[in-house]
Amino acid sequence: MPQIYVVGHRNPDTDSACAAHCYAHLKNILSHNTPHIPAVCGTLNTQSEFAFERARVDPPRVIADVYPRVSDVARRDGMRLRENDPIFIAVKELDAHTVSVIPVFSEADKFTGIIGIHEITRYFIESGLSERPSYPFRVDNIEHIIPGEILKRGKDEFTAPIMIGAMNVESSLARIDSCAEKPVLIVGKRPDIIAHAIARDLPAIILVGVDRESAPDFSLYKGTVYLSRSDTAESARLLRLSVPVRLIANRDPITLTHDALFDDAKSILLNSELRGLPVMEGDRFLGVVTRRSFIEKPRPKIILVDHNEVSQSVPGADVADVREIIDHHRLAPAKTALPIYVFSKPVGSTCTIVYQHYRMHNIKPDIPEAVLLLAGILSDTLLLKSPTTTSDDRDAADELSALARISLTEFGEEMLSRMTVLRNADPHTVVEGDFKCYREKQISLGIGQVEVMSLDDIDEAAAKLHACLETVRTKLRLDWAVLLVTNVVDERSLLLVTDFPSAEKHLAYKKISDRLYDLPGVLSRKKQLLPELLRVSALAAAADLRR
Repeated sequence: MPQIYVVGHRNPDTDSACAAHCYAHLKNILSHNTPHIPAVCGTLNTQSEFAFERARVDPPRVIADVYPRVSDVARRDGMRLRENDPIFIAVKELDAHTVSVIPVFSEADKFTGIIGIHEITRYFIESGLSERPSYPFRVDNIEHIIPGEILKRGKDEFTAPIMIGAMNVESSLARIDSCAEKPVLIVGKRPDIIAHAIARDLPAIILVGVDRESAPDFSLYKGTVYLSRSDTAESARLLRLSVPVRLIANRDPITLTHDALFDDAKSILLNSELRGLPVMEGDRFLGVVTRRSFIEKPRPKIILVDHNEVSQSVPGADVADVREIIDHHRLAPAKTALPIYVFSKPVGSTCTIVYQHYRMHNIKPDIPEAVLLLAGILSDTLLLKSPTTTSDDRDAADELSALARISLTEFGEEMLSRMTVLRNADPHTVVEGDFKCYREKQISLGIGQVEVMSLDDIDEAAAKLHACLETVRTKLRLDWAVLLVTNVVDERSLLLVTDFPSAEKHLAYKKISDRLYDLPGVLSRKKQLLPELLRVSALAAAADLRR
């Protein structure tokens, strides 16, 4: 069944993760036939983990990308064969359904190999080259493949070469006696040859042109006697086709792991001599892919929440089928082939918009979803203190606290207590935990933000944070990287920046020390910091052009 990922931006914050879960929950209520899977692109921060623990629900699935995988095109409902099924069935299915390969399983339903035209061709070629090959036979297969009936049943399974008793008596007897292994004898009304076969205790005798009434006495014979209604040549042909497929199956084929990228899997198959390959998840068989599987590249379906720019989205979003966008940021989405549902509103939190969608459909969020929606709103609006906060956010927070049966103030304090303490935090987690990239003219910049209880320890952490910022700038090939460190309680931020003098000199903020600025009253990256950084970036770009 096709599924749709509801996914937030890279380096997920609490609003992004909670919005992904709650919007997927709503879509699953409204869309019974298409599962919507909440997902995040990165590790959750401490505050987000607390929100999901408090709501007592599992956090969204962590996905590294949404590039198409081989599992997206693996055929799971195709023909299957058991090891003891006759080769005849494999030939018939390959011809009738124009499939390339068929997977083979043991009686215990364990995958053991594949069979295709390549294996069948090799079987007949090798049979023709061998002087007198032996085959494993099963009486049940003989009965199933050769028209006729069993007169007497011997061993269920045996190995033997095939011999046709068509020569004169002396030659036929001599050939029977010369075989290294006792053969299966195909013979007509030849009493002397049949008597010799009984005396030599051959494993099976296939009688052609003989019915029950005219059949010799087999009371002392221990093998299988089969009365074929086909002629001698046809009986011999079908007998070879009754051999179990385990004899010719490729038991060690190249296998593809379920998470192999579509393009990589395609390359592996096209560069092999095989026409199809099995797809495995560990020891579990998932399906088969053939060359036809790679004619059209699938496009995973996704819904973007809390962002709309591909550069901020999960890797692979640029080739995915974006079905919806739910966001509260500036609009810079990629082009889509078809019209899609976009709901963007200048509020403080995407969770506010998600809650409004519940109300639009007259659906009351359950307590877990109410807790998560409230957590997302309080986190993104900095406890409703951010200048991005609107009356919609405040109304939603009041209603959700009632639905969640928790105190808005107490829950806010709990959220606050999960904020980062700089001196104890890993600098890479601080910088990259909520980091977004933007472009203005020819200038590319990245902005990270972290909320803290206190700014007193900034001097201890500044050197490591500056070094980490420079590492991130280099890794992402940015012109400028900055980190906004926000004290929600005091409603004040500090801005750490990498070296970019042509833009830095235009900043309207007070410089405290080298590459460190004081931003009193600045809490919002989106509404307060981003416009200023875009302004000075444009000035820097213009200065570069004049030079």
